[in-house]
Amino acid sequence: MNRWLKRIGYLLFLLLWLAVMSFPTFAFFLATKGEVQLGDDPRSHVRFFMVQEETSSGVGVEWVRDAARVENCTRTTLRYFLWEGRQVGQNVSFCQCFDPTTDAPLPVEESICTP
Repeated sequence: MNRWLKRIGYLLFLLLWLAVMSFPTFAFFLATKGEVQLGDDPRSHVRFFMVQEETSSGVGVEWVRDAARVENCTRTTLRYFLWEGRQVGQNVSFCQCFDPTTDAPLPVEESICTP
């Protein structure tokens, strides 16, 4: 049992070390391209983007995923990590539903992510 705990500890340390070592590469791509997207599906992805406004600077994260228990709807969450400017009330989460036959986005009034 003690041996397995030791191996799990080594694995966790290795994963943490890889994350720390890959951060400069991620930051370089984000700074040069302006955004980095993980996932190709427009209804399921995570996108990191630079915020470069006159009054604020930082990084934004957009996370799009399927809405729980609701078909043809996605939940989008936007979070901002600013190092310059104020972040009062800027983080948001919303629902977007799509027509099942045409796959066109429905109006916001019809996009409710509760069953």
